[in-house]
Amino acid sequence: MKIEIKPVDLDLTLYPSFVLSIFNQLNGTYVKAAGRKKGCRMKVEGKFLLTECEEALYWSGAWFMEVLDSEETGLSWLVDLLREQYPKLGLSVDPQDPLHILIPVFLSQSTSYHGNVVKWSRRMWEMTDDPFKAAEIAPKIAGSYQLRRLHESFPCLSSAISRDIWATRIEMMKCRYCGPKIADAFLLFGIADTTSAPVDRHFTSMARKLELWDFELPRQSMCRKYGCPSCPANRKCIRWIASESFGKLTGWVQTAFYLHEKLYCSKKLCQECMLRSECNLKSD
Repeated sequence: MKIEIKPVDLDLTLYPSFVLSIFNQLNGTYVKAAGRKKGCRMKVEGKFLLTECEEALYWSGAWFMEVLDSEETGLSWLVDLLREQYPKLGLSVDPQDPLHILIPVFLSQSTSYHGNVVKWSRRMWEMTDDPFKAAEIAPKIAGSYQLRRLHESFPCLSSAISRDIWATRIEMMKCRYCGPKIADAFLLFGIADTTSAPVDRHFTSMARKLELWDFELPRQSMCRKYGCPSCPANRKCIRWIASESFGKLTGWVQTAFYLHEKLYCSKKLCQECMLRSECNLKSD
């Protein structure tokens, strides 16, 4: 079928998303390797999404373009600059396959997502489509500690998931080896809670360069006890401040920050950067 969409750059949108790890790519077409509608294909041509599955609107990130157009934030100047830099960037999520998304999210700790996590995940999906079995065989995929930890933690993490966002976040962080970044990445990519943003080094780096807030990092001891709205430490916590500032666009902004650090900041392409006038580290 052809679904008319606002133009989306499929490669750019999937690159920072954990959804990439449950797809294979062949000649510009993405094929679902695991989970709901396994084998479904998607491809963008101009203003059309070519696919057999309506769920591809979420996987492709095309669904979020309408949210970008309708949502207002307290930092609209920044959203406008990011949209100018990345006009075809959507937000790729998969709320139909939370356990399949949980696996690459957890494995992403202190390792290369594209170099290791995507490779490990796809290897698992070649062996099984069951996320519980995938976690069980994870230590056989490679010798990395992330795979051993997945085997240990997956039963606890999977049982922590509920319909309540904050209860899920709290319970996940009571599991071994799970911190705020992992829990928030799961909420964003696995449940499509777009007010969540995994606070990684790219996010904090961009926040400092743009002098957005005076902030502190999330404290795991507090995150294990409180949901963000009721947390006594939320006034200084970047996770909560960002969510309050960007609302439903928070996850998209985090995604754009990740891309920007990779594509511009790390390559010192300041002259081509739309954020240059606002950056306190710009080069002449």
